[in-house]
Amino acid sequence: MKTQYRFTYLALLAVGLMFFGIACDSAGDNEEPLDPMDPPPVETFDRAGMLDNVANNIILPAYAAFQESTDALQAAVAAFAGDPTAATLVPAQDALKATRMAWQEVSMFQFGPAESVALRGVLNTYPTNTTQINDNIVAGSYTLGSIQNIAAGGFPAMDYLLHGEGLTPDEIVAQFTSDADASARVQYLTDNVDFVKSNTDFVVQQWAANGGNYVGTFLSEDNGGTDVGSSLGQLINAVVLHFERFTRDGKIGIPAGVRSAGVPRPKATEAFYAGYSVELAKANLESIGRLFSGVTAAGQDGLGLEDNLDFIEQGALADDIVTTLQESITAIEGLSDPLKAQIDDDVNKVVATFTKMQELVVLLKVDMTSFLGISITYQDTDGD
Repeated sequence: MKTQYRFTYLALLAVGLMFFGIACDSAGDNEEPLDPMDPPPVETFDRAGMLDNVANNIILPAYAAFQESTDALQAAVAAFAGDPTAATLVPAQDALKATRMAWQEVSMFQFGPAESVALRGVLNTYPTNTTQINDNIVAGSYTLGSIQNIAAGGFPAMDYLLHGEGLTPDEIVAQFTSDADASARVQYLTDNVDFVKSNTDFVVQQWAANGGNYVGTFLSEDNGGTDVGSSLGQLINAVVLHFERFTRDGKIGIPAGVRSAGVPRPKATEAFYAGYSVELAKANLESIGRLFSGVTAAGQDGLGLEDNLDFIEQGALADDIVTTLQESITAIEGLSDPLKAQIDDDVNKVVATFTKMQELVVLLKVDMTSFLGISITYQDTDGD
């Protein structure tokens, strides 16, 4: 019996193993056979992670800091408007400078909510139109942000009102206290800071996740990729255009005369009346450099365009961009404020700075966009 039982057991075991083998073969039918000649899976760059770093760690904090500075500016201007003295003038001037420095961190992001209100144009069109400002003050009726007043509002107008041209602090205060239009001038200054504040609040609210949630739109899968209208496409177009027209040209080239047949236009500097144009230009270029490298204003390093270029084996181009950015910053540091005096004393030094910055336009606008598959959608004006 024992022999019979052993035979039966072995027979059942063999049948079980046969069915087990069939089951295993059946399960494997759904899998692709491994071919040692197949290439390994292609690793893709974490573009979503880069955009997340740009949006949440660079853009939103920059807008928050800018909004905070406009709050302080509004308070300082209110204190001056309520009691115009030399003592209250200085904090208002300092607050305006702090806000204009914070503006350098966000001015390049002219897309989405900022584009919908033409934020850069309504807040920072210069040179300011002093004739229009004085006419508005006398008339007592104006619409800030309108086409007629595009160069009579925002930071440049406040620059003119709070600093004047060649005026002492007492003479500036007199314009707000004893001049015939003193009360109207106070009102114009107050209206301008309120205008800056309301436009800033709108853009910040539209970006906020608990507001207009443009940050959600920016980071959505629907806006991924590199097509025209994608988040990356909008970001790069906005930043490259800003650098080309508003940093290289607006802050350096135009005042030096490179767009006016070599005839300098010192009054076209960004902060002509206050005299800190070079500081603003340096801050703006530094912020562009941090964005390229994915570094926050606090110095925290994350994914940026530099990492994207490295990933696609274009590290040499990334290095060239970083080097040329630093060389451009160094060239700006070699200029002196007020930029008007620098232009009067040695305009060639300003033109040389423009030339160095021009090298960066080629690297960013031509080489970087080509390798990243981004189309430049704005129109050229000078053949660059």
